[in-house]
Amino acid sequence: MSKPTAPQIRSFLSSTVNAVSNVFRGLSHPRTPQPTSNPPAQSQSNPAIAPMVSLIVNEASSIELSYVDSGAPNGATNYVTIFAIHGTVFTGPIWDRVIALAPKAGIRFVAVNRRDYPGSTPLSADEITVLNSGTDDQKADFLKARGVEFATFIDIFAEKNSLPPISADGSTGGFAVLGWSLGCSFALASVAAVDALPAPAQARWKDGMRSLILQEPPTVSLGKPMPPDAWTPLVDQSMPAEARTPFFSHWITSYFTHGDLSTRDPKAISYVVPAASRAPTIYSMSGAELARAVYEPSAFGSDMAFMIFSAPQIAATYHKAVFDKALRALVPRMRVVVFSGDQTASFSILSQWAVEDDDKAAGGGFVAVKWIPGFNHLAHVAEPGEALQVYMDAFKL
Repeated sequence: MSKPTAPQIRSFLSSTVNAVSNVFRGLSHPRTPQPTSNPPAQSQSNPAIAPMVSLIVNEASSIELSYVDSGAPNGATNYVTIFAIHGTVFTGPIWDRVIALAPKAGIRFVAVNRRDYPGSTPLSADEITVLNSGTDDQKADFLKARGVEFATFIDIFAEKNSLPPISADGSTGGFAVLGWSLGCSFALASVAAVDALPAPAQARWKDGMRSLILQEPPTVSLGKPMPPDAWTPLVDQSMPAEARTPFFSHWITSYFTHGDLSTRDPKAISYVVPAASRAPTIYSMSGAELARAVYEPSAFGSDMAFMIFSAPQIAATYHKAVFDKALRALVPRMRVVVFSGDQTASFSILSQWAVEDDDKAAGGGFVAVKWIPGFNHLAHVAEPGEALQVYMDAFKL
């Protein structure tokens, strides 16, 4: 498929982005999370909203990560907790609809905001410099530090809330780490950092870690290059700069009609034009949901620098977390599951195939790769109940 010309893109923008851009105008994204008072009645498009709070993960540096927590299932003393890490442009509350359903399913769901996103400690000027022009060792240290922060968050949260470990029969208890989109890099980093934790924390991870779930990892989140035919509004220089990020949030939540993906032929992928059969998921979100779950500044800031300049470090972290036998011995009950929808954008499709190849090269059995019919990149908003079930299936031991 040929790539659209600049006039075609601008014409498409005029009929899409401009039509809904007023939704984004005037939305504030405060650095400190604000609790919501008088939450609306629960529905799929307007779920009951839990407030965001913060947890300090590094006392010396006063680094904190903000999060939203569904709370323990009512009356349950043994349950599984899912810790979710978001991608670019979107924040932890992108899982609000899943969070509203989790307690009834016997799940505790905790969605964490990454550094440089609302409520969590911003990256320092020195850290930004490392992302843009640091040495390979400095970039490796940067990603390891983020992994330690997330791994520490999980350990502190587990202790503070007395999260149950995996039960003797493996049927319940423990926790799963879920990465979505670019968040997969940081989910992988958290697992890869377990060997850097103090011995007591390592022991708790050993007793509690049951699954690493990678939902729709783009190639860059695994340290792999963007395919030559891939296209994204974020890097299209023919688009007005101010339109790229708003349009990305529409385009990436669209549905795509691909050819026969079982052929593993890149030519079967629809790279640019979404299908007309279903509107982008973002159009189903209310203004309140968008205000809480969309945050654009970091997309062209720290996230873009991380994706472009840290590929070798991301790749090394991916291979350590998934294929390093010594690391896997520290979390012996961890199952690794990678899944994508068959109507999603191109990036995660190519990642699925790459992970299958990597697993085969490593001898097999390290990771399960799954395809979910009908899912797009924002399935946890479009089909929150179905997405939650996919998560639950992924951590069955």
